[in-house]
Amino acid sequence: MMSEKISAVLVFSALLLCQCAPYRSAWNAGWTSAEAENSIMLVIDQPVTLGYKRLQYHGALHPEFRELLTHLGQPDCLAETTQGGRRYMILYYLGARKAYSCRTDDRRVTTPMQVSGPYPISDKEYKLLRTFQNKAYQSLGKKR
Repeated sequence: MMSEKISAVLVFSALLLCQCAPYRSAWNAGWTSAEAENSIMLVIDQPVTLGYKRLQYHGALHPEFRELLTHLGQPDCLAETTQGGRRYMILYYLGARKAYSCRTDDRRVTTPMQVSGPYPISDKEYKLLRTFQNKAYQSLGKKR
């Protein structure tokens, strides 16, 4: 009798945990959004960085953004901010010394992402971002 109750509680607990997955995923997206606000992030897939997670998140929401990344490749750095109900991102490609600006409605994911560029990266931006990137790779023991 007692083992049947314990089994029932375990099954019920397992079912509850399975139901939490969509909420956990939504919470993680909100958490990464809060962390990314007004930030410049490195985009590295191993180990996974916040910048990489943000690209994956936006790529899942906006197929046109995913296609852009497929065409251009993964940027080295990503800057992200929100202002006036719009989300703005800048994709930095340091090797090409080019940047792309992206804009979308922060409240309606069905609104397509608008992209403009490429724009040249200034020497000052380039030096700052390249130093940021080099220090991160050194701390990880990786080569670019």
